[in-house]
Amino acid sequence: MKKPVKTKSRSLSGRPGSIRWLMGHELRLFWRRGKMNPRSGVILVGLMLGIWSLASYFVFMRIGPLIPPPPFDDGPAHGLALAAVSVMIAFMGSVMMSGAILASVEAIYTRNDLDLLLSTPISAWRILVVRASAIAIGAMPLYAGLLGPPLLWMAIFSSPLWLSAIVFIVTLAFVATAIALLIVTGLFRLIGPKSTRVLAQIFSAVAGAAVFLTFQYFNVTSRGDDAMTPEQTAALIQTLNIDPHVWWLFPARAFTGDILAILLWVVLTAAIFPLGVYIFSRSFVSDAAAASAMGRKKRVADARVAAVRGGVMSSVVRKEVRLLIRDPLLLSQVGLQLLYFLPLGFVLLRPGGDFQLTPAAFAPALTLLAGALAGSLIWVTVSAEDAPDLIASAPVGTGAIDRAKVFSAIAPVLLLMALPLIALYVRDPWVGAWTTGGVIANASAAALIGVWRRTQASRKDFVRRRQSGSLITSLGKAFVGLGLTATAAAGAYGYPWLALIPAIIVLAILGALYKPTPRFAVEA
Repeated sequence: MKKPVKTKSRSLSGRPGSIRWLMGHELRLFWRRGKMNPRSGVILVGLMLGIWSLASYFVFMRIGPLIPPPPFDDGPAHGLALAAVSVMIAFMGSVMMSGAILASVEAIYTRNDLDLLLSTPISAWRILVVRASAIAIGAMPLYAGLLGPPLLWMAIFSSPLWLSAIVFIVTLAFVATAIALLIVTGLFRLIGPKSTRVLAQIFSAVAGAAVFLTFQYFNVTSRGDDAMTPEQTAALIQTLNIDPHVWWLFPARAFTGDILAILLWVVLTAAIFPLGVYIFSRSFVSDAAAASAMGRKKRVADARVAAVRGGVMSSVVRKEVRLLIRDPLLLSQVGLQLLYFLPLGFVLLRPGGDFQLTPAAFAPALTLLAGALAGSLIWVTVSAEDAPDLIASAPVGTGAIDRAKVFSAIAPVLLLMALPLIALYVRDPWVGAWTTGGVIANASAAALIGVWRRTQASRKDFVRRRQSGSLITSLGKAFVGLGLTATAAAGAYGYPWLALIPAIIVLAILGALYKPTPRFAVEA
């Protein structure tokens, strides 16, 4: 008889109900989102930070003394430098706000702890302040890890005033969270709980990509006969004459060590964050209650069910398409992957353009996009299947069902890719042929891996789907996608023999990832 396995249960530090105790609980939930063992995760993060810190040390040991010490408040050259810093701040803030919007929506819709929240003798204001602070803290690790070591070495080798940038990054996360809370509250008041969940998802992605798309817009529209030469661009920069004391450079001055600016920025953060939490908390109870009751509707018979006729292939494909159309949130999450590829489409399809990008440059981009979209759709149709037991007990072969699901994942991708592929064929038939092959191959490979390495999950876990499954499978998917992308790129650029190398590697990886589907049902 086996002895029961004893599991360690570590209690939260601090007095129960205190801010420290609640914050520990929120951070523990944030850490548990991943599938990695917490101890292994700490070791991995520490190792990566150590390597990055060591690498940045050798870089800034040489260039640190050459960096002028802040503050930058003297002349147009300093104004131009502050404008560049402002662009970086805008990008960081938009991405932080994007993540905070998603976390705020999750707090309303998916936490499902409203009853527990209201039944505790703890102040709801305290709980929401801690939860909002945890959202802000969750937005910091990426930029704190990337910029923290370089800023530390710049403070050592250039000027201690660069430490103000670390303070700015921390406070920027709280400002972005406050704005996100106000946006979610406003959407809830304007369009209701059902539409807010979808629109907030779209708004989050657009906010995160706003700076990137803005620069790509100027990059695309500036191409042509009237495009500026490097000399003209340099002359334009000199004539801008940016005043470093202008109001819109205030965040950049706070980032670069202006003592008065950073103090004022901290004061503004201390005012904006509580205001956002207060407005959010006033309607949080009613919003969460409305969201929890959103799906509780009486089910009625649908006359269209009688129209589902035909063979296994047509029935399964029709069912998957209907389920995807009926879930606008999931549809928006899948479609948002196209957002970052819009600039490429503008360049490719713009009439009368000079096409400064070579046609072959689109082969790897479209191939990579096809694999990403097919991988998302196959996860929805296979891993997020709502009734796996019902399908397993059906009197049809599992192979027929899997083939129908693979077709359901690949067909929409090929339809989306049809227009850019036709445009490439018109411009260059050789590149069009290799790109078409890459798109079909990568979409098919992603769909097959999704079938072979399926993991049961729920559709609401789509955003965190990459955290499920094994590390080997995730690496295999990545290498297959990159290998097929390299194959399409090599062929499109005129090196078909070179394309054989990544193609052979991809075939070997697919052979290693192959896993026969369990036959739960008797073959028809």
